[in-house]
Amino acid sequence: MKKTHHHSPVRMLSIVAALAAGAAGSAHAGAITMYGVADAYAEIGKGDRHTASLNSGGISGSRLGFDASQDLGDGLKAVGKLEAGFAIDSGASTQGGLLFGRQAYAGVTGSFGSLTAGRQYTPQFGALDANDPFDTGAGSAVSSGIVSIFASRANNSIVWASPAFGPVTVTALIAAGESTTGKQTNSSLAEVDFHLGSGAAGVDLVLSGQKKAEDTGVNAGALLLAGTYDFGAVKVLGGMQFVNNSSRAAATEDNRREFFAGVNIPVGADALWIGAGTGKVNRVSGTTASQYSLGYLHPVAKGFDVYGVLTTVANGDATAYSVDTATGAGPAVSGGQDASALQVGFRYRF
Repeated sequence: MKKTHHHSPVRMLSIVAALAAGAAGSAHAGAITMYGVADAYAEIGKGDRHTASLNSGGISGSRLGFDASQDLGDGLKAVGKLEAGFAIDSGASTQGGLLFGRQAYAGVTGSFGSLTAGRQYTPQFGALDANDPFDTGAGSAVSSGIVSIFASRANNSIVWASPAFGPVTVTALIAAGESTTGKQTNSSLAEVDFHLGSGAAGVDLVLSGQKKAEDTGVNAGALLLAGTYDFGAVKVLGGMQFVNNSSRAAATEDNRREFFAGVNIPVGADALWIGAGTGKVNRVSGTTASQYSLGYLHPVAKGFDVYGVLTTVANGDATAYSVDTATGAGPAVSGGQDASALQVGFRYRF
């Protein structure tokens, strides 16, 4: 009879600490995989004025990453990731110039799931990305900001991803704000994603809470319900989100309602994407903004795709959203000015 091992939280945390302390001395242990994405696109846009530009990060952010793993025995495995974002058009670091701004974490996996610590994707972002017809890249209402997000990534975060309980998995994150002014808990973040998935269908329910940025502010909260169903001939994706106190400013009307939906249609080996999104601040006129997108992707060879995305954003009098991409910015717009762009590019995954 196979023996079942039980691992205490203290032991798991001890292993994480040992991994961090011994990383420099164990560079040749375990398996390390290097990977990357190079995504470049040309854009013709219209906002406050007509624009033409060459940018990086259209349907995917350009990146260079390293995945590491090490079998620890007793059913445990050490894991780690370092992922750097860069702009293929200039060579500059993205994510605010951080060296490993996309992801940087270490942790352990086992029968309990995985426990990781560092700079990591948030459950809210993970659910939006999984159910967005444009994968939070060019054409996405998440990229434009019409569908809002507290943080795509969280510093100082601990993430637990559960094993599957039948069709249910749970991902929970706690990120310390580590504020140096006011309460130290200011700007801390807590999120949990309950994912129900079986075969072609999946649904995510995400609860998010973000502490006020400063002592005079208020806490923000969000509820996201999103899902995907793949019929084979067409994949349907979408969701809705309700955000309270989105700006975290006291005595401010900033509760939001947001919706997005679309389809992915296979055309042989190619793919046609169609999507729309809309959002507004409750009880505030001029804050409705809507986005409509059409995209087409053609694989040329293994790992190499060419694509085109056409997007338009209709801004209300008090909004100024643009047709941003995975990491690129759309044309500049003033309040009430609509935006549109055609983005044509390539993505090389290696």
